[in-house]
Amino acid sequence: MNQPATTLLLVDDDELNRDAFSRRLSRSGYTVLTAENGPDALKLVSAHRVDAVLLDVMMPGMSGIDILRQLRQTRSISDLPIIMVTAKDGSDDVVEALGLGANDYVTKPIDFAVALARIRAHVTARRADPLTGLPNRVLFMERLSRLLTRGHEGDTRPFSVVFLDVDRFKLINDSLGHAAGDELLLEIARRLESSLRPTDMVSPEANEHTLARIGGDEFTILLDGVGDEHQARAIAERLRLAVAAPIRLQNREIVASISIGIVVSAARYERAEDMVRDADTAMYRAKELGKARCEIFDTSMLLAAQERLQIESELHHVLERGELEVYYQPIVSLAEAELCGFEALLRWQHPRRGLLAASEFIMTAEETGLIVPIGRWVLREACRQMVAWQAECPDSSHLTISVNLSARQCLQPDLLDEVKGILHETGLAAERIKLEITEGVVLENTEVVARVLNELRALGIQLGLDDFGMGYSGLSYLHRFPFQTIKIDRTFVSGMQDRGNTEIIRAIVSMAAGLQMNVTAEGIETIEQMNQLKELACEFGQGFYFRKPLSRQDARRMLQQDAWMAYLQAVG
Repeated sequence: MNQPATTLLLVDDDELNRDAFSRRLSRSGYTVLTAENGPDALKLVSAHRVDAVLLDVMMPGMSGIDILRQLRQTRSISDLPIIMVTAKDGSDDVVEALGLGANDYVTKPIDFAVALARIRAHVTARRADPLTGLPNRVLFMERLSRLLTRGHEGDTRPFSVVFLDVDRFKLINDSLGHAAGDELLLEIARRLESSLRPTDMVSPEANEHTLARIGGDEFTILLDGVGDEHQARAIAERLRLAVAAPIRLQNREIVASISIGIVVSAARYERAEDMVRDADTAMYRAKELGKARCEIFDTSMLLAAQERLQIESELHHVLERGELEVYYQPIVSLAEAELCGFEALLRWQHPRRGLLAASEFIMTAEETGLIVPIGRWVLREACRQMVAWQAECPDSSHLTISVNLSARQCLQPDLLDEVKGILHETGLAAERIKLEITEGVVLENTEVVARVLNELRALGIQLGLDDFGMGYSGLSYLHRFPFQTIKIDRTFVSGMQDRGNTEIIRAIVSMAAGLQMNVTAEGIETIEQMNQLKELACEFGQGFYFRKPLSRQDARRMLQQDAWMAYLQAVG
């Protein structure tokens, strides 16, 4: 059965051929536009949504080859199928046309059954994702457009658009390869499709799917009849949980997650593109709030999206403009009330918005790949600063500097050489650096990360596991990695009034001791929290109770004035 919205463009200078062929195509259910020359054909493609072009090779003036060449400058083979019509089966013109990007050809006199089969095949391929077999962006947008048109004609049944993106997908592609990435996408597509119930997919056309893969690791779902935000969120949450179950991938277990954005139909929407844009914006908000969650679109998100685009553009120039700074947060021995080191924290001295914390731009840096040169700069700057302090303040020679290592950096093949180069350039001893990575990076790239960490440890560099306990349940993995430090996330520290969180910290400290690791608690803000952590035998801590992150000038001033010891003894 043909799609009623399928539009063909027939280009032929022979009026009898155009008339006969177009009438037969119309009787087969297609909408047919006709043109007798090249200029008219190009205008029609520009002005209308055309699904496929049937293009006569031999025409006076602008030939079919000339028209094909112009169309392919703006429309790809997958975007606009072009079928050449020729009088010769093996002519040089056919070979040239296929070389220029024609999808297929038919010969005159036209065997209509063959021509129709080829048209159907190319139109169907244009609307299907070649990897998953799901509808692609083209078909999804057509169906969404029909629902919007339905609303403008007085049918007020609501619907929703759900936009899903696989979290950290590029990381899996980079570490395990594109074949593994494709395997993961196929499994996620299968889980999404099997998790959608018939009641979720009330579609105006029988047997039509509403789940589509619109590109890369992005999926969309059209929920016709679902206009209640709570109902849409419940469906999205069911899909999120289906994807979250462990996946076997190349003989290893992968834990994947998806971030989801939802937009509900409203009178303000005229175009399908606008609804998808807003669902995408809500999805991005879900990523900003920590990934693996669902957010409903509201208009305030548009301003945030526009600001994000501006940030992305400006982020490309931060290094050359010298706008980045490293701030230093003290790390303290809780039992001895002594300064042990600093954590290097990135800040952006933005020309319009002032001093920005890393949380306001680091995800954009990760997505654009800018995190690699930025991370390299942070490591070099932190090492250089430690050497300067050692020269100015002899009592600081025992201090360490903790620097975060991003997922992208961990997977860089030249990471080890870069670290060696920075150590040689700055003169800092390897044992004075502690590189920290998050638990999620470890579990998603176990073998690759284990090799990288062992190579770094062989240099004498200390290693820390950051944000430990944030939903990954990675206890069984710890013995496989050469960490010296586990950092307890601030979420557990801030919730220590809850006995459950206190017991979690007690268990982490006990486990770390058994593995001969030390523990640092982040986010200490009160004396009560500090005292509880001391009682739990947590060795180190950092947080606003001791000091907020300091500029290099402020940190240097306190080190030179020997004010740290008096301060720590006072607060301890």
